[in-house]
Amino acid sequence: MENALYVGLSQQMVLERQMDMVANNIANLNTTAYRAQRPVFQEYVMEAGPRKPVSFVLDFGIARDTRAGVLTPTGNPFDIALNGEGFLSVQTPDGVRYTRNGHFTMDADGRLVTREGYALLDDGGAEITVNDTTLGTPVISADGTIAQGDTQIGRVGMVAFDNQQALRAVGDSLFEAGDGAAAQPAPETTRLVQGMLEGSNVQPVVEMTRMIELQRRYQTMQNLLTSDNELQRTAIQRLGKLSQA
Repeated sequence: MENALYVGLSQQMVLERQMDMVANNIANLNTTAYRAQRPVFQEYVMEAGPRKPVSFVLDFGIARDTRAGVLTPTGNPFDIALNGEGFLSVQTPDGVRYTRNGHFTMDADGRLVTREGYALLDDGGAEITVNDTTLGTPVISADGTIAQGDTQIGRVGMVAFDNQQALRAVGDSLFEAGDGAAAQPAPETTRLVQGMLEGSNVQPVVEMTRMIELQRRYQTMQNLLTSDNELQRTAIQRLGKLSQA
């Protein structure tokens, strides 16, 4: 009977983790370029006796939905969206990080930076600096080339990864390359779109439906554990009466 309790508790812990991810997805419904997350499960089999294996469920990791979000026009010339596979590179105090959030502004030094002040990098790994007061508003072409009038400023660096699941989220819509996630040039089919931002790929109806399903599964397991506990209590009471007799 204790095995049933442990197995049930392991499932409830996983369901709780799933609910946390669903809630996080819904909370980021309007976050630029946010990718929905899903838990990855693993079976853990333990021998409880001769030929009596017990199967537990473990929360093994996180998988991201890599589908792109809808592109929305903003009218801001410093906003850029990736149409296709790939990421933008930005310089942070902890090193180069990667993002699909193309909301940039120009700081006092003329650099294109994120909301947190991280500089956008070009295809050579250098910071991109513009001067829209003397040469006009920057124009960013589909291949990432930045020009002001007849002057070419540089080219936005776009990279891709064979295994996007190996990227580690570090907050602020940024990722770092983990083991097995080597950056390489983005495919030629990937294009930049100026004046637009990529929306979240979270589907609210799907997430709400999943939340209801998780609540029901959790309650079902709780009912099973309550029934198992009641059986144990009844068995103990009967054994107590037999010992007294």
